[in-house]
Amino acid sequence: MNPESLEENIQIIAVKLIKLAEDQCWNKISHHLTFIVSDFNEFGGNFHERRKLRNKVNRCKTPLPLDKAIKMLKNEYHDLYDINLYIYKALQNETVIEIQYFRKLNMESAYYEKIRHDPPMLHAKITHPRYALGGDKFDINWESDGWLRSYWYSFLYEFKCRRMMKKFKK
Repeated sequence: MNPESLEENIQIIAVKLIKLAEDQCWNKISHHLTFIVSDFNEFGGNFHERRKLRNKVNRCKTPLPLDKAIKMLKNEYHDLYDINLYIYKALQNETVIEIQYFRKLNMESAYYEKIRHDPPMLHAKITHPRYALGGDKFDINWESDGWLRSYWYSFLYEFKCRRMMKKFKK
C-alpha cells in the first residue's frame, strides 16, 4: 500500500467490514458510510478505560466523507504503522466507521528501526461483547449505545449460562 492506493484500499476493507457486520450482527447496516479518524494513543489506560474514553471522544467528532478522512491519513502516512477500521455506530441511514491508526514513532526505538520504511498494515475489526462470544448475533452498537443496554444483554447472557450449568450438574 502507498499513499496513492490508500483510499482504494480503505474502500475495499470498509466493504469487507460491512459484510462482516452483516454476518455477525442483527442490525441493518446502512451502506452510506461516513468516517471518524482516531489516533490510538489519544485513548490511554487499560481496555475498559480506553473503551470509555474512546466513546466519549468519538461522540464529539463530526463524521467525515471518505475523501476528507483520507486527506487526514495522507498527512500522517509516513508515520502510520497500522490502520484499523471499526464500526463506531450503525444508524438507520448511515454507518459511521472509525479509522483508528497506530503511529510508528510510538514503538520502541529498536522496533521502529525495523519498521520505519514499511507501509502501514490495514485491518477490519469488530469488537464482540461478552454475551456474543458463543457465536450469537449481537447489536453492533453495543459499545456506543452506553452501558445500560450492554449491561442488560450481559446480565441475560450470565443468567442463560448459569441455567445451562445447573442442567449439566444434574
